[in-house]
Amino acid sequence: MNLNPINYSNDVPEIVALLRTSLSDNHTTENFMWKHYDNPFGKSYGLLARDKNIIVGARMFMFWEFRKANRVLRAIRPVDTITHPEYRGKGIFKKLTLQGLDDCKGEYDFVFNTPNINSFPGYIKMGWNKYDKDLNFKIALTFNLKRKGSIKLLEQKEFDLQNINLASPDFRTNFSGNYLRWRYLDKLYKVAKFEKDSIQVLLFYKLEKIKGVKTLIIQDILGDYQMHKSAVTALANYINVYIVFYLNTPLLNLNFYISKKRHNSIVVVKGDKEKIPASLSFSAGDLDGRL
Repeated sequence: MNLNPINYSNDVPEIVALLRTSLSDNHTTENFMWKHYDNPFGKSYGLLARDKNIIVGARMFMFWEFRKANRVLRAIRPVDTITHPEYRGKGIFKKLTLQGLDDCKGEYDFVFNTPNINSFPGYIKMGWNKYDKDLNFKIALTFNLKRKGSIKLLEQKEFDLQNINLASPDFRTNFSGNYLRWRYLDKLYKVAKFEKDSIQVLLFYKLEKIKGVKTLIIQDILGDYQMHKSAVTALANYINVYIVFYLNTPLLNLNFYISKKRHNSIVVVKGDKEKIPASLSFSAGDLDGRL
């Protein structure tokens, strides 16, 4: 069995077919190329396990960037890992992970991933650490009796960041127009601009039903911290959806009076020369299953 880097010109259809055998029928060549080839942070590194020229295992290493002020940290996130059912239990997952990270050495400061409950123990055995901050998703009821500020729904290509305050006390995803247009390209996602007293806030969100109830799911909020709650309540009022689902982090000012914890998300990290910043924060958009 040989381990070889991906050839995007030839290997993608076979990888997608393998992914569809166990992970999800939603995997398509188009989605794979969007995620791994068009990523504005850089083309993903892919490592494949082959037996007699047949791909029996694959692991993609997706590049990511975090920014705080003028400092940018480059991260890598191993995703889309699959082993052919007939080749499981042979250590292919571990081999692909360790070899892939070694192949990319020098191109990233640290590694992070969002494992499920089943794969989490495997990461711990390989020396990864659980991200030590709570990543609690909450669901809340919001209403706005006195509408404050204005809401405008935007097309994906309409928005710009010129008047948006991107300052953050923590390292968070390195937002740019190119990144946001790539990340929220799918029509599933929507964009709105909130404005009050010449201060603008951008909201990236989607609408889904949770237990049969239409819900406003907040992916990312960019702009003045003090305006977050006003922006979300104004948006909820505008679209007439008052149940809000969001990731409760210090970077979001969404302390709703009526709220309930839904579940936690798991993130594991591994440092290259211990370059994992203590002030590392994630958004719901970062942890979305689409990635």
